[in-house]
Amino acid sequence: VAWPMRLYDCSPVSDGAAVVLLVSEDLAKQFSDNPIYVIGSGQASDGALHERDSLTSIRSARLAGAQAYQMAGVSPDEIDFAEVHDCFTIAEIIASEDLGFFKPGEGGKMAEEGGTSRVGVKPLNLSGGLKSKGHPVGASGVGQVVEVWKQLRGVAGERQLEGKTSKTPQI
Repeated sequence: VAWPMRLYDCSPVSDGAAVVLLVSEDLAKQFSDNPIYVIGSGQASDGALHERDSLTSIRSARLAGAQAYQMAGVSPDEIDFAEVHDCFTIAEIIASEDLGFFKPGEGGKMAEEGGTSRVGVKPLNLSGGLKSKGHPVGASGVGQVVEVWKQLRGVAGERQLEGKTSKTPQI
């Protein structure tokens, strides 16, 4: 842990596993009467930290988010909730801004004011995030998809968002 981070700003690296079965739309009904359809995805890579134009933005997150929004035909305002990579406290704030949920410089204020809480304007990391449940590096992203699945299915227990389930869920 190095300044300005403190122990609880950093996720514990842990063991874990997660699995998601992705199949074509044609096969989905063979596995579930109520499949969840992926309507947008994006992928991008970035350079080394010392090569970045800004330390408060991750270009690859902005690009991948834009790709997913375009493919799905939605805007950040239409996203009800999200699981974002939050291995460090600042990472959730940066992601919330890079994905267009909040304007640059406003993500931290929104988190402090409860805007990213379960009852906030843009709930983020309803699972508790990686700082809460641990960061099983290779399984972290899939684990976040599982949390989204639980929310869309209405089986997230105490973490469940009211009114956010769907008869035809899409992510």
